[in-house]
Amino acid sequence: MILRKFIYFLSFTVLLVFLAIFSTYKDDSSNLFAERGDVFLKNLTAEINNINKISILGRELDMELIKYKNKFIDPSGYPFKEGVWESFITSLSLLRIEEKKTNDPDRLKELNLISIDKFDKNDDVNDPATKIVFYNKNNNVFKSILLGKIDRTVGGISGGQFGRFEDNFQSYLLKGALRMPSGKSDWFQSLLFQTQKDDLVSVKLINERTVFEVENKEKKLKLKNNPDLNIDDEKLTQISEIIESFYFYDVRKDNPNIEKKGPKLVFNLKEGFSINIKFVEKKKDSDEAWVLLSSVSKNKKSDDKSKEINKKTTGFQFLANINTSEVLNWRIKNLIKKKN
Repeated sequence: MILRKFIYFLSFTVLLVFLAIFSTYKDDSSNLFAERGDVFLKNLTAEINNINKISILGRELDMELIKYKNKFIDPSGYPFKEGVWESFITSLSLLRIEEKKTNDPDRLKELNLISIDKFDKNDDVNDPATKIVFYNKNNNVFKSILLGKIDRTVGGISGGQFGRFEDNFQSYLLKGALRMPSGKSDWFQSLLFQTQKDDLVSVKLINERTVFEVENKEKKLKLKNNPDLNIDDEKLTQISEIIESFYFYDVRKDNPNIEKKGPKLVFNLKEGFSINIKFVEKKKDSDEAWVLLSSVSKNKKSDDKSKEINKKTTGFQFLANINTSEVLNWRIKNLIKKKN
């Protein structure tokens, strides 16, 4: 009798263990039992309050979103566009499994489901996956997923996209698709200011001393104090284009305690204020440069314009385009027209 009870108890215990294991496998971390229509990231909505950081890594994008007061922000603290991170999270939470696909590691590259850190750089046919990693409040990985090719054969507005969990070769065709800006600058209102060429009075390049000064005379840019030099007009246009539409590619916090001794461009405008662009350093492995931007008002009429620019730029460094980076390091010889 005692033996029989023990056998019943043992059997019941084994059953509970089996059910526990089954429920674990049933969980979204492995999706071994995933069915069509199942949510791909099952616990994302429920766990969003416990997620402290999200990293995104792809061919064109390498960035982090960190939690701050119940919203996600850039580590620099510079504000995202309105609704951009919310749209990103929502698109992830709406991904549903349409169909199981290959679990053959050798075929995953065809679906763009190879993480960029394992991707063959010589592969000019396929692209690396977009890798998205969710971290909890202890900075431990909660989930890591890879999203690949878009598939328009799936119905719905967004079509479909291939995806998998990084720790599992099983891939899926998902209904829905990731919605997020493809480049980091598109997460922000990256246009800092716009001007018209005719609004420009003068431009001065300073590197400890004045390197050169360009004036706007009769709607034409001319080099001041060097009338005999054969100046390349295209070079002068290149200078004015810097502030006609100034977009940044990336942003980071500035450290005001570190002195910046690099060259500076000073654009003086008709409205009575200047825009200053100061070189900080070249971006690693790039011709683009990190710069500081500021504005100085020279009369009460221009105070508001100047304050508007400083409100956007104070406390931050911005990654400028190659044109701006080049001009900041010019000398007078760079302005002279080359002989044919």
